[in-house]
Amino acid sequence: MRKKIVRSLFALCVSAASLSAYAQPAIPREYVEHPGFSMGINFGATDLWGDVGTQSIVDHYTNGKYFDKMCFMGGLFGRFTAHPMLAARLGINYGTLYATDAWNEKKAKTASSIEADAFQRYLRNQDIKANIWESTFQLELFPFRSNSESGAARRRWQPYFTVGVGVFHYRPFSTFIDRTTRAEKWVYVGDLGLEGEGFEFDEPKEGYAMKTKFWQVNVPAGLGLRFDMNDRMSWGIEYLYRATFTDRLDNVSGDYVSEEYLERYLSPQKAAIAKEMHDKSWAVQPGAKQQAWTQRGNKDNKDSYSTVSVMLIYKFKSNKIPWWF
Repeated sequence: MRKKIVRSLFALCVSAASLSAYAQPAIPREYVEHPGFSMGINFGATDLWGDVGTQSIVDHYTNGKYFDKMCFMGGLFGRFTAHPMLAARLGINYGTLYATDAWNEKKAKTASSIEADAFQRYLRNQDIKANIWESTFQLELFPFRSNSESGAARRRWQPYFTVGVGVFHYRPFSTFIDRTTRAEKWVYVGDLGLEGEGFEFDEPKEGYAMKTKFWQVNVPAGLGLRFDMNDRMSWGIEYLYRATFTDRLDNVSGDYVSEEYLERYLSPQKAAIAKEMHDKSWAVQPGAKQQAWTQRGNKDNKDSYSTVSVMLIYKFKSNKIPWWF
């Protein structure tokens, strides 16, 4: 009788332990993302890093005029989580990039000489607004979830890194300034050849033979912080920097072109606009005029852009048992 009782109790304990192990997985769903699909939205501020604007990052944000015309980018994306530490993301975004040499005004007025970088940029007086579409494929890496059974993996706050590749299309605009009224309006400059791009010169001019290509490749890389609200919803913040392979994102790259070529290769109407826009120094310093083939930009430094975005993610319910359990 005693043996039967002991056997029954042992069998009951084994059964209970088995059921408990099955009902209580080692990784709670509400803290660690299971394999499967999710989708999300993102929206944030953009920054253009090119020839137009300030030389230093500090001056870019602290010049006193940066917040006057902030621009933004937003979009949708889909994700697939293969493991708590690794997800793939495919997204599409639309937004605007903006930069202006007017951000250098404060430093230009206190410059020790006219050769100072801030003064030269301010005198150049160029600005750019580019409408941009992009599509990116990225990998997300969550380092603290490499071991899905650790305590760090179960925390709601999770930092991550991301890197990928993308394509983008852009349309550059700059302001046309009326000499009489000083009124400004945005004009598309992609076909004005303000630096002679696409022209044929009587003498070879290095860097000007190529016509601008408005479809380009970028390499996005960044970092973020994600918060899991529950097993279905997450939100986070992400900084994403895009390196590009073009120096024409801000339409400033090489030298001032001779107005003779603007008249030769453009229609009379476009030539009149281009001659006013390729050199706008007169609007800052009356009577100023840049000499042809003097430096307007630096073609050796490629342009780039970045975003700081807020993200919201919805995870589709999955009944699959994770392979790492």
